[in-house]
Amino acid sequence: MPTLSMLKQMAGQAAGYSGRQADCLPDANTAQEEARLPLGVPAIDACLSGGLVRYGLHEVRCSQSRDIGAATGFALSLLARAAREKSPAKARRTDGRVFWIIDPAAGFDSGLPFSDGLRQHGIDAGRLVLVRPERLKDAIWSAGEAARCGDLAALIIQIRGNPTAFDATVSRRLLLRARENRVLTLILRQGGEEEASAALTRWQAGACPSLPDKSLMDRSLPDGKQFRGIGHMRLVLTLEKNRNGQTGQWHVSWNPQTGAFEHAAQNPQAAHPGRPLSVSSDRPDCPAEMGQVLALERAS
Repeated sequence: MPTLSMLKQMAGQAAGYSGRQADCLPDANTAQEEARLPLGVPAIDACLSGGLVRYGLHEVRCSQSRDIGAATGFALSLLARAAREKSPAKARRTDGRVFWIIDPAAGFDSGLPFSDGLRQHGIDAGRLVLVRPERLKDAIWSAGEAARCGDLAALIIQIRGNPTAFDATVSRRLLLRARENRVLTLILRQGGEEEASAALTRWQAGACPSLPDKSLMDRSLPDGKQFRGIGHMRLVLTLEKNRNGQTGQWHVSWNPQTGAFEHAAQNPQAAHPGRPLSVSSDRPDCPAEMGQVLALERAS
């Protein structure tokens, strides 16, 4: 696992120069020429004027910690999509690493990525550099240094809630460096509310029931029932902020074989529907649970 000193050394080597870079926003002409990353769903790409700004800062959040799987799945899908949609500006760069920096407070609820799961999702686990500092302050510093590395394919900084240390100034610095060094940078906010930031877009991701796996429909279980399996990941995506002004909500599924999002029905039949329990009558109500249910309140 890389230490902060190792990360600093890697950042300096990848940048290829020393000294403070000028923190200046690109002019209007430069912004118009920025590369776009289409998601594959026409309605979403039209709302984004052709796709996400590839070299910029975007935020993916979930309001409750229990939805971090959906938010992480969307963020990883964007990375897999970017890997397939190769950029001419980085055609000669061979590093292609992804830095994933995790706030120490976020790892308790979210866990850590699994290499086989990443591979099935379309991510090369060998390109992933996982950074787990002991303090949020160090995580923010690590993200700022990593954003200087022009050879990076992408950068993810995962934070929990809405910490005061991660303010608009920090996000603006990440945006400037992401644009200057042409690095796709994502904020993965776990159990946090909406707040002002320099991110070009902000997405809220939630989970939806998966459809049956069509490739397994011809198989049967020992009792003769049809084996339905679990299909592709399905999400409800809400575009809460967009520099272009347009927002919206869509139900999509991620196809790791094609590396693209697909439009999904809003109310599909669950892959494994359960039989509802009968309503009992003339019986006492269940006692209330003691304490607070985990991951239902906002993390701060």
